[in-house]
Amino acid sequence: MTIENEASALAGVLADSVAGPVLLPDDSGFTEELASFQLGLRHQPDVVVGARDAADLRTVLRLAGEHGVPVTVHNTGHGMRFAANEGVVVTLRRMNGVLIDPVARTARVGGGATWNDVLAAAAPHGLVPPSGSLGCVGAVGYTLGGGISLLARSDGWASDLVRSFTVVTDEGEEREVGPRDAEWFAHLRGSGPMRGEVVTGMTVGLLSEGPLQGGGLTFDIGATGSKGDPAVLHAFQEWTADLPEELTSTLRVMSFPDLDYLPPMLRGRRIARVAVALRGSGEEAGRLAAPLRRVAPPIEDTLAPMPFAEYERVHAEPDNPGPYIGENLLVDALDTTALENLARLDGPTMVIVNIRHLGGALARPAAVPDTVQGRDARYLVAAVAPVDPCVSVTHPAAAHDQANPGWALEPFGTAAVGVSPGFTVGPRGRS
Repeated sequence: MTIENEASALAGVLADSVAGPVLLPDDSGFTEELASFQLGLRHQPDVVVGARDAADLRTVLRLAGEHGVPVTVHNTGHGMRFAANEGVVVTLRRMNGVLIDPVARTARVGGGATWNDVLAAAAPHGLVPPSGSLGCVGAVGYTLGGGISLLARSDGWASDLVRSFTVVTDEGEEREVGPRDAEWFAHLRGSGPMRGEVVTGMTVGLLSEGPLQGGGLTFDIGATGSKGDPAVLHAFQEWTADLPEELTSTLRVMSFPDLDYLPPMLRGRRIARVAVALRGSGEEAGRLAAPLRRVAPPIEDTLAPMPFAEYERVHAEPDNPGPYIGENLLVDALDTTALENLARLDGPTMVIVNIRHLGGALARPAAVPDTVQGRDARYLVAAVAPVDPCVSVTHPAAAHDQANPGWALEPFGTAAVGVSPGFTVGPRGRS
């Protein structure tokens, strides 16, 4: 029998064996169950199962193995990286429970929970999670790649705070994997699960909320299509040379078309925005940000005290789903010529480039061995480009070639020391 026929037979068995919904392509809710932040992929599996708990997942893996049907897991958040075109997709969005232990300062996080879920549960205890710039990201998937948090230079990698993972194997076995399983635990923290493994939850340490100064300094560096002024970019390079660990920052460079629906200050302009997050006082934030403010007057300056619940304002990233791809480089220095090229940002496609300042606590050796990439890097340079969904959902390799944000990274390649799996996203050549 073909996989499609085996999957059809399997669907009937699953419908009688799991608590969650079992959906076929013609069923109402099939497409909605597969929805995610990434709209550049079209998933066309034979069956979708919405797992309600680990028992559902164990059953799916066991029965799919007996029928010879492949299984793909969709945790939550930004979604699967490649198109799932056959077999079973198991969604974990219903496994989104969060249990806080305020004494141990830990959170037990389900495989389908987002950082928003964790923050909502932790906040009443004066605790916050090691989340990144967007709360809609899946907590477990983010942490498996290492996890660069909002205050990463002071707090370190999110994976450093993991106490254990719960893993279900394709044989239906459920295991709690922690430091005693040294090699397995190290692989999960940085490289993620091996084929046949599904991470259904984790226990992760939480942090004290404390005072947060956050926001962004936005600069106009020239008209789109013209040679931009690299002064702010060079200032960022010099500024990050000796910042205290308490301050974590990201430089974003982007060009906006001259379109009526855009705010006047962005229309037809090339923009550089420095996102700043600091554990400290407003006075200290003002002192540390002064060198950037002296380079040029910001067209927008939102750096101010804020509650952690509003942390997404620091990076001010769009939280609406869309079709996109992203590539990155971990580098040990910022090349001056590369920054000047970035100020021009003229290439074959639209691209947004983010330069994250690493170092600080991110550079410290892991207390428990891991496989995180980036401890020896000073910066992470990531490029994101929108893709044509009409192309990407049918020919992902062609969509990647068309958008190809890699051209924006090439000037930084001479200082490259690796690539971060957590910032490589979207269709990359699988059809």
